[in-house]
Order: sequence, then C-alpha cells, then structure tokens
Amino acid sequence: MKCLFNFSRENKIPIDLIYINDAGKLTHRAVVRSFTSEVVLTLDVGKQQFRTFKRANILSAAKQRGGWKVANDI
Repeated sequence: MKCLFNFSRENKIPIDLIYINDAGKLTHRAVVRSFTSEVVLTLDVGKQQFRTFKRANILSAAKQRGGWKVANDI
C-alpha cells in the first residue's frame, strides 16, 4: 500500500481508496498528499476537500478502474 500512496502523491493521480469511518460510512477516490504510519492525508476528488483517514480504517487501495487518470488542477 505504501508504494501506491507514494505513486499517487508524487504524480497527483487519484487512487480508489476504500475507507470506512467511525460511523460506518464508506469513502473512496482520493489523491494522497501525505501519509504516516497512522494517518493518510488525502484530497477527496469528488468534494475537492482535504480528508484525514486513519490507516487502520482503510479497507483497500488500488489504481482506478480503466487505468490511471491524471487529476487536473490539484
């Protein structure tokens, strides 16, 4: 997962990041801005807002279906 986070951060390319918050809501599609061993700071592509995710709550991370798409104006 660390390699995928690095690639997203360095190239500003969104990844499908499936995350469940403490209330049970799922979130996905984000551009990784930075990360530590405990949290991941992302830009939510749909809402154009920054989000901080707990790494323990990330269910999966993968490249987007249909190949990589460059996020414009990020």
